[in-house]
Amino acid sequence: MIDWTVFTTVISGVITYVLGQIVVKLAIEPVQDLRKTIGQISHSMIHDANVILNPGVPSPDKISLTSTHLRQLSAQLESHLSLVPRYTVTAFVFRLPSRTCVLMASKSLIGLSNSLFRSSDRVYDQNAQRMETVCDSLNIYMADEERISKVGLAGK
Repeated sequence: MIDWTVFTTVISGVITYVLGQIVVKLAIEPVQDLRKTIGQISHSMIHDANVILNPGVPSPDKISLTSTHLRQLSAQLESHLSLVPRYTVTAFVFRLPSRTCVLMASKSLIGLSNSLFRSSDRVYDQNAQRMETVCDSLNIYMADEERISKVGLAGK
């Protein structure tokens, strides 16, 4: 006679494992990838601030590398956004930025990428504002003294 208890235990264990892997692969990994990209963007905002906030000043090679890197981060952010299933619900559960905020950050990264080659006060102000938009949209900390809106208001 077959012991159905053992068979049922093994089958339920296999089903639990498979369902767990499905949840990990379809929900948790895309969220982790999105968060990792947001972390890379945070790193870039600090690491590349000297190029972003001084457009046209660094060497053309440095500007080109930074521009390409910002564009890649924007593309990566949007691709990871599209991989997260049922983004509105998932964003609420995992406390992610809204879809609109992620897309706004992506657009600002492209704007930064495009504006690094030109040098003027207007471009500097626009780049500082874009950096603020990226940080605010993705919930990346930016000190008040680094914000052009706060510094600009205090100086007037």
